[in-house]
Amino acid sequence: MVEKQIRDKSDIFNIPVLRFLFKNQLFIMGLRLILLELFIYAIYFGLIHHVKEENIFTTAVFWSLFWPLFVVVTLSTFGRIFCGICPHGFMGKYITNFGLKKKMPKVLSNPFVGLLLLIVGFWVVYYIYPEAYKTPIASSIFFIVLTVISVVFFYIYKDMSYCKSICPIGTLMRGFGKISFVTLGTYENSCKTCTTFECADACSYNLKPFTFDKRSSMTDCTLCMDCSSACEAVSLKFTKPSESLFKNFKIQKAEVWAFILITAAISIAMSFHHALGRVAISDEFIWSKLGLFLEDKIAISGVDYVGISALFFAMLITISLVYLGMYIAAKVLKEDFKRVFYTLGYAFAPLFIIGGLSHTYEFFFLHHYSDIANGFIQGFNLTQNRVEPIAARGDSWLRIFAIFNYIAVVWAFIIMAKRINFFSASKIAKIVAFVAASSLIIFYLWLNVYKVYAFKTYGAKKFSHHAPNTKRFQSVSLIDATLLQSGENKRDGILCGMDLVIFYKTNHAATLNGEARQYCSLYCLVDDLHVNKLPLENIQVVDAKSLKFIDVTKAFYVVGSRQKGTMSVESKYAFSNYEDASAFAKLYGGKILNFDGAVEIAKKDFKSAL
Repeated sequence: MVEKQIRDKSDIFNIPVLRFLFKNQLFIMGLRLILLELFIYAIYFGLIHHVKEENIFTTAVFWSLFWPLFVVVTLSTFGRIFCGICPHGFMGKYITNFGLKKKMPKVLSNPFVGLLLLIVGFWVVYYIYPEAYKTPIASSIFFIVLTVISVVFFYIYKDMSYCKSICPIGTLMRGFGKISFVTLGTYENSCKTCTTFECADACSYNLKPFTFDKRSSMTDCTLCMDCSSACEAVSLKFTKPSESLFKNFKIQKAEVWAFILITAAISIAMSFHHALGRVAISDEFIWSKLGLFLEDKIAISGVDYVGISALFFAMLITISLVYLGMYIAAKVLKEDFKRVFYTLGYAFAPLFIIGGLSHTYEFFFLHHYSDIANGFIQGFNLTQNRVEPIAARGDSWLRIFAIFNYIAVVWAFIIMAKRINFFSASKIAKIVAFVAASSLIIFYLWLNVYKVYAFKTYGAKKFSHHAPNTKRFQSVSLIDATLLQSGENKRDGILCGMDLVIFYKTNHAATLNGEARQYCSLYCLVDDLHVNKLPLENIQVVDAKSLKFIDVTKAFYVVGSRQKGTMSVESKYAFSNYEDASAFAKLYGGKILNFDGAVEIAKKDFKSAL
């Protein structure tokens, strides 16, 4: 064991402040305990307060703080540092110590197991049913299940095998961690005479840190820093970003597939569904057409048919481009297809982990910051006032974050150029192979350019026909909506043409000469009633709780709540009884009025016409 080490300037442990943050075991233990307590409390809070209206704390912790801030941001900079303080891994080290310490069966020790759980168990479910994990109770149950599974595996198997193979983000973290500019290793001169190997003995994962530099790979290292406290010869150095990807190392097939599938499931599918879903011509895209067709034929509550269709085409296009490009590259290089596929496939790593920073930082200012702050205010019963988002969608300065998409492309091209030199071939062959193997990178670049072009050429869509229940508080699924009109356009508001399903909780209806007229909001009803002066009869409004139409004269309107309104800055939601209206107002604010009072408020939007 080395007790004193002269460190390089690039060694993080040579910088006092960073040495404390990354090496001080008391500080790291305190951080792990805080995260574990937060993890447990968030689950408990979700079990006690089931619905989003009562609890924003649980979802803020899991889906705004842990992911994406803790995972995506740290993974692209310091690598797998989150794994080192992960609540599951923290518990696992102690559980494994008194567990059965069996060797994990080969069928389970395959890292593709965890990757499959991530893609099918999370992302496929997310695109089919977007609300699946978004409620507090669902989030709590999801993490309880993962925790139980992890505890069982930690108890039965040795060497933290759960983290290596079963953890849904284990393979993802190991692969994308290679993009970072930090690497753990040892000082070779100090290790030459070592006979005790304290760094290896201290590792719960049965790794050998003194071999990392020679292998150009940290393998399954989670940067828990146990080895750094066992021996001073352990280093944590700043390096060139993704430096290990410029070298030859033992390839992990699951890592390459993680790059491909995560890029498809997140970067490509979300561009199809969310970004291009807001373009005026969104219904013309093939995934939208298929999704809307399925929605019309198979109406199942809560299912996002356009979402799953977008995921299907994203997977199909991504995998097809990669296979075709690598096939051509292998032929040109005159090399084995699998060797080309897995050697060059590492170049896809930046597309999600660097390109994803665009979405991560933008949404931090749009949602995550306020969600986290308000969640903690609610979860810990703090007295601070509600925090508003730092930015609003459409703020021009947010566009600066789009640069990460193009940085990702350049970065991916650089890695591809470096790794293609691992093959012996003519310069022309390498150039052709480079272009072919980069098919996915080129498509990713084209997609980002096309998104800008589409918005500039066609403009933004005023409303979206798909994934209604994932976009707005007013939205419901098609099967839960009552559409009173008939004909091809029965789903469109009679005046504005807006999607009645998306704005269903503010819908109003009336009859004119015996024919039903359905409105997206009180605003449009007042337009017909007091501006157009139509003799409307049987006026009704949707009860925001039961989703049934009720007589407006018996409705209790909550006006001016924090939930967004429809066609008006001042929101107006109706309820069939005073108790429901009062509960809503207590939660979101606003004043309770009858129909006539709500109409008078709505008339303010028509001052020039009335």
